Amino acid sequence: MRSDPVRVLLVDDHPAILDAVARAVTAADDLALAGTARSLHEARAALAAADARIDVVVSDVQLAGEAEGLRLLDAVGKDGPAVLLLSSFDQPPLIRTAFDRGAAGYLIKTSEVGEILDAVRTVAGGGTAFSAAMLRAIRSAPRRPSDREIEVLELLCGGASNDEIGVRLGVTEKTVESHLRRLFDRYGVLSRTELAVLALREGWVTEMGRS
Repeated sequence: MRSDPVRVLLVDDHPAILDAVARAVTAADDLALAGTARSLHEARAALAAADARIDVVVSDVQLAGEAEGLRLLDAVGKDGPAVLLLSSFDQPPLIRTAFDRGAAGYLIKTSEVGEILDAVRTVAGGGTAFSAAMLRAIRSAPRRPSDREIEVLELLCGGASNDEIGVRLGVTEKTVESHLRRLFDRYGVLSRTELAVLALREGWVTEMGRS
């Protein structure tokens, strides 16, 4: 059993949530607030600081409308602190992606603060904080598309042609066709409409933009 407090970095662009969890971490005898960040850039800077001593990162999945929490997992890597993700979204493909990229846990934002702190303690001790229901869902969930594929899907769902998608993304129409062909094959769909319906149903894309 460790004698020093677990040092926690909090990453969230919602001030109320950031403040509530920060106050709870500060009040806990066995936890210590290592810092807070409101963006992927700030989180990376905190992790790279010369005096950074961080055991657990608690991060929102979605920062500034992007799935930056997933990119933070890539930035932390296997040798970095444990990462516990919080999200308003509970789509199995998103949870599977978090699991595959090395997240130590995943909680929905409606979780009580005490539950979040307990999950921090669990992952700090080398455990994982995925519910049994999440683990069952992960097994059958389709893999979330890459960031570039999500961009293609967003434009596709907006009604853009292959040529228009290529212009918007700065790639050739042939490259767009390759992306779509891989998506058709991977998810077993036969048309652009089926692919768009799948993307909306799984939460990869919403009418308002990226999930």
